[in-house]
Amino acid sequence: MKKFTHKLIIALLFVGFISTAQQNTKKKAQKIANEMTQVLDLNRKESKAVYQVQLNRFNEGKSIKSQYSDQPEVRKEKLRLLGNRVYNDLKAVIGIERLKQWKQHRKNK
Repeated sequence: MKKFTHKLIIALLFVGFISTAQQNTKKKAQKIANEMTQVLDLNRKESKAVYQVQLNRFNEGKSIKSQYSDQPEVRKEKLRLLGNRVYNDLKAVIGIERLKQWKQHRKNK
């Protein structure tokens, strides 16, 4: 019984840790989407799409970092390709002009 209780506590802590990590990812994606919405005057549809792009970016980035933790060159290349895809996804959602405005805003920040 004692071993079962110990395993249950460990399992609950593990689930809590994963849940917190997912919430942090969602918060980061939402923060960026909110800032972009405010700065670029995005509509609701565009804002949701930006959130989804950012959420996918953080989740895939985390996956790449863990999967290729022992292969720094491969990890670097995969993250670079992810960055390119995020850029193209954002360009498709908000357009090149707004993306330039966002880049300028981030540079001035």
